[in-house]
Amino acid sequence: MGVHAEPLEKGFGYRKWMETNWWKQNPYSKKPSWRSTLKPVKNLKVAFDYVRDLFRLPVTRYCFSANNQQLYPQYFGITKCEEMYIWTSHRIPVDVLEYVLEKVEISKSLMLYLENNAVFECDFIRFSMDELTIYQAFWITKETFLAMDCARITLYRNRTLPIREFVSQWLSSRNTRFEWLKINGSWEQINWNDGFAPMEWNPAIRGRNFRINSYRVDCEKGIDFLREDGMLATVVQKYDLIYFIVWHKRFQPEADRLQLHHL
Repeated sequence: MGVHAEPLEKGFGYRKWMETNWWKQNPYSKKPSWRSTLKPVKNLKVAFDYVRDLFRLPVTRYCFSANNQQLYPQYFGITKCEEMYIWTSHRIPVDVLEYVLEKVEISKSLMLYLENNAVFECDFIRFSMDELTIYQAFWITKETFLAMDCARITLYRNRTLPIREFVSQWLSSRNTRFEWLKINGSWEQINWNDGFAPMEWNPAIRGRNFRINSYRVDCEKGIDFLREDGMLATVVQKYDLIYFIVWHKRFQPEADRLQLHHL
């Protein structure tokens, strides 16, 4: 069951839901999606609780975009879900962010866009999910960054974080989950010869293009690293952006046809 706290042209509460009998009109729907623009919003909470208890449905996705209804995760008592997306230009209360980061277990994807939370601080959070995307990631500390156990990580507008240490940590590990990292780095080029064994691209060992979602990253000028167990990784740096990617599939011909992701 998905919860969408976002504005629409029309909304419905408990009475409207009872009148339409949506489950009869959609007998094959397994993931109902709830939206509301009505006030007071307690009708949506009544409908949400009723359906969840009646069908014993888990919350698989929560989406929050720009609105003024304050339909935050704790309002619904959400403590576990597969995907959570919070994207708003409004300021999110600190207690809401702390609840999401400390109380909600997210297994697949978390995306946070906090445009007006410039004073938010958080000492340490342990992220463990398939994909993590944070815009306005200035509050991510070194300790949080190095402890991330995610397959795919995207950080924008972060503070200076230890990229070299992140790469070194992966090279010293047996981590087979990690796929790629995209992060704001520094305009200063990193010296990968110091303490590492970098290699130039060898077309016989890996392909040129790496697929990230619906785009490709050109790794022709990337710096390669070979781990003891044979896992190959590449760092691509241009201007203040850095990709660190792992070649679970060394040749990706399907990526050659995709649009180039401009760093």
